[in-house]
Amino acid sequence: MTTARTAAGIVWIKREWRMRKNPFPLTGMARFGRQDERENGLLYEPDVHAEQLREAIEKFILGMSYSGLKFGYLWSVGIVPGDSDARGFGKSVLMQHLARKVNEDFGAWAYREAGLDDEDAAEVPICCLVTGFDTANVRSLGAALFAAVEYAVTYFPGGDDQPLAERLRERLVQRVGSDDVRDLVKAVTDEHRSIRGRTLGPPDDKLIHALCKDDREAAAEHLRLVTPVSRSRNGASCMATFLLFAAAAGLKHVLVFCDQLEDLASTTTAKAKRILEVEKFRDVLVETLPMADMVTMVATMHPRAALAIGMAWALADLPPFELTEANRQSTVRLPALRDAAQAAQLLKPYLTAATKGETVREEGDELFPFTAEAIACLFDRSTRKPRDVLRKAHVVFSAAAAENLSRIDAADVLMFLDTPAPPPPRDAVSTRTANAIDWSQE
Repeated sequence: MTTARTAAGIVWIKREWRMRKNPFPLTGMARFGRQDERENGLLYEPDVHAEQLREAIEKFILGMSYSGLKFGYLWSVGIVPGDSDARGFGKSVLMQHLARKVNEDFGAWAYREAGLDDEDAAEVPICCLVTGFDTANVRSLGAALFAAVEYAVTYFPGGDDQPLAERLRERLVQRVGSDDVRDLVKAVTDEHRSIRGRTLGPPDDKLIHALCKDDREAAAEHLRLVTPVSRSRNGASCMATFLLFAAAAGLKHVLVFCDQLEDLASTTTAKAKRILEVEKFRDVLVETLPMADMVTMVATMHPRAALAIGMAWALADLPPFELTEANRQSTVRLPALRDAAQAAQLLKPYLTAATKGETVREEGDELFPFTAEAIACLFDRSTRKPRDVLRKAHVVFSAAAAENLSRIDAADVLMFLDTPAPPPPRDAVSTRTANAIDWSQE
């Protein structure tokens, strides 16, 4: 008597489920520029947080263009009172989505979504940049502003799309009526000469020439050659130069989305240095031209970030970020997922993107191989955060494929998520004594 051999999970995924891979991200942390579409924010479904997306357009974009907003805050808070771990709600991907959509037509989409018309959009063209702090490389405002310029120069989400800087050059050519580099450079330098207030000094002439060249790689190569130390020291000047280029192309405002603000206040950074860096937000973005006229910054915020940055932010006399009625026009809060239907909205683009192109699903079976009951069970077993739902979907999908299941139902979700991990082999159990604890292994 023989038993049927179980196919490897990936074989089952490809041959039986007709998918190219596990559709869901392992980490659920979206970072723009990554090659894996599961991890770069491009599968974001705007209807999951449709209300908050409209709110962000009205408060951040219209607030920047018409009300002089300088700082906005995109919030998430814990599921239960006192829960400080409020990450994974989708703040980063919402910002990335907004930036991509705005940059496609210099804000016309956002103005129309808010109820304005094309004439209004033509009066105040805008663009968006994305940056963020981290504990590895970007730990100063200068470095973050440099990274924002890199976003404009090097990032384009699709194979045929253009980087923002390339689109701005096309606008500049139209305004100047010439594609001669010398004429374009003159238009940008004239913007600097027209400034009558405090600046950071002369712009970066080499960057101006690189941005004005009809060569996508010229500006990218210029930025690549800048050393890490110089990125931190001269990042603000680099941003000012880019803003002059944008202004010469006719743009009025630039919205800078800033992620992970709490990493600016890393515990490995001395308190005095953290306070000094936060002071630069006021000195550079509020008091120095052209930043003071053109830049609005929207930062992600959650309880841990507020605790880490709060004192320095108040000492710098920057606009408050607390979720209060007084700050209602500068804050947007992302809630947890409401129900299983919202979880299904979140998962569907990932399943669609992973399904082989020639595969035809029956109507109403867009969540294959999951049943509707399985999605409901997956939602019930999650923390209601999009990141957690995606991570658990990854686990269940892989486990079901390894078991060669034809469909994934609620019982399967329960089995794969509620089954405790097996105990370690006896010979792997630690034999350390209480008097010889190796804390590095804890």
